[in-house]
Amino acid sequence: MPHTPAARRTALKALLAADEPLLLPGAYDALSAQLAERAGFRATYIGSFAAAASGFGMPDVGLLTLNDMVEQTRHVVEATSVPVLADAENGFYDAPNIWRAVQAFEATGVCGIHIEDNLGGKHTSTPAGLLTPHQMSQKIRAAVDARTDPDFLVIARSDAAWVNHDAEECVERLECYIAAGADMVFAPALPAAALARARKRLTVPVMVAGDLLDVPGADVPAHTVKEYGDAGADVILLWYTLIGAAAKNVTDVLHTLREHADIAAVADRVTHQRAFEELMGYDRFEQRSARYAGAPASS
Repeated sequence: MPHTPAARRTALKALLAADEPLLLPGAYDALSAQLAERAGFRATYIGSFAAAASGFGMPDVGLLTLNDMVEQTRHVVEATSVPVLADAENGFYDAPNIWRAVQAFEATGVCGIHIEDNLGGKHTSTPAGLLTPHQMSQKIRAAVDARTDPDFLVIARSDAAWVNHDAEECVERLECYIAAGADMVFAPALPAAALARARKRLTVPVMVAGDLLDVPGADVPAHTVKEYGDAGADVILLWYTLIGAAAKNVTDVLHTLREHADIAAVADRVTHQRAFEELMGYDRFEQRSARYAGAPASS
């Protein structure tokens, strides 16, 4: 049965309506998205932080183009059968032209995108600030107008709690974006207690970042997945964990190889080649080869 965009978007809406919050691992490429699906996760995500690092070896400081993100998104969608959400940065264009970004993402088969009010520099010590609520609301209105499938989600992200350290400003902005037509809102660094207090004011599903190091100098997130779930989060995004795991484990293997110059020293940290080939579908290729290797059927 084909995993059509319509089927995935319907599946995601069902997940959002469930009693338990959706734990959403952030893939960094097609393979990691497949691994997330095989591990039993019911949806996945591709963000600009991971896409910039995995696809280009670059920081997430506004270097990716619309085409860069759309292409990475398409690879993840085509490699999986589960719903996928994607990061559309700040929409790449102002409101009158944001239709181009919305329709480009929608054509990949992704279930929705989040558009942010951040002007850049969010992973640095010199953030550029935020769009005004009016400017961002106009982008959301234009994005909703631009989609061709009403089940394609337009998610409004506010970074006011992250950049300005102001939870109430964040909630007020999200209320504006909901009024502009956002189907869901995303609030990185919004404290769980603030979310719990404001949850009734936010009349659409809410996504939070469960692995964001939002406290200066901290090595762990301020809240657990359970704390965010108890506060009323509908989606708990783990945007960093998978690419962080890949970087750590590959680096550890490389250092061990440099030290010992023997693959036996890393055998327990490497997927067996045959198992990896099975994961990639080499057996299915062999079946197709056998099917079409014989003499053509007579007419």
